[in-house]
Amino acid sequence: MNDNEIKKYDAVFDYLDQTMSDWEKIITDDQVKIKTNQVSVHFTFLEKILQKFNLNITDISYEDYYGLIIGIKKLE
Repeated sequence: MNDNEIKKYDAVFDYLDQTMSDWEKIITDDQVKIKTNQVSVHFTFLEKILQKFNLNITDISYEDYYGLIIGIKKLE
């Protein structure tokens, strides 16, 4: 994933900085993911983000240290 592709997600993470300041962007395996630092997430909040920025969830995982990690992809 190149820098131009990653920049497509800047608006998403700017929004998250304002609403969920502890959520962070991580790049793994050429995929953009949201690191939540939480053990649970309200799906209604996540759905608003998906709709607002035209995103799909690609995968969800959980790690004790990072919390929920949500893979996202922009719909074309």
